[in-house]
Amino acid sequence: MAMTELTDDTIFGVIESEPVVLIDFYASWCGSCRVAGPMFERVATEEGFKIFKIDVEKNPKIKEMLELPGLPSVGCFKNGEPVDLVNVTKEEAFREFVQKMKA
Repeated sequence: MAMTELTDDTIFGVIESEPVVLIDFYASWCGSCRVAGPMFERVATEEGFKIFKIDVEKNPKIKEMLELPGLPSVGCFKNGEPVDLVNVTKEEAFREFVQKMKA
């Protein structure tokens, strides 16, 4: 199942309606983002998280609000609030992040 694509107009509704959500912040030109995206989706699903994605180049409002450490980045939001952001492309590092977010 493909990740649902969010926009500046839809992201806040998702963040506020879900108790815990992961969001893949990417850009269409980013090769690492294209490679890591499917892994993010698979690991998040295996760990029981909902994961969405947003192209930060097409949606500048969210990019301005968050200080992304680089691309790709995955953010965790709990009860509408940002909890943590990680900039990774390796499965082991992403899995560690997801495990930490479960706690």
